[in-house]
Amino acid sequence: MRQEGESLLDLLKAAIRQWQSSPWPHEQERVRFAVSLFRRCLAAYADSLEEARAKAETGYNLEVDRRLVKEMEEKLSYWQRKLEELTGSSLPGPAR
Repeated sequence: MRQEGESLLDLLKAAIRQWQSSPWPHEQERVRFAVSLFRRCLAAYADSLEEARAKAETGYNLEVDRRLVKEMEEKLSYWQRKLEELTGSSLPGPAR
């Protein structure tokens, strides 16, 4: 998720926007699937964030590690906001 996740989430966001207001049932099904996949991606990213946070806290806690964790927190927060904008439903923020 950390390497190709941005592209995948961007594609899912575009798909949701494209079909969200469609009257066709098959396109509404695509939206539901895209939202479900988006949420699963965010959950996987949150897990990666927790692993990175644990590594930074138990290791030498180098500035590089802290910066990586901060960047991951910001990206997760950004994509959670995007999903909320698209669906109107909020997700819990990143755990601390």
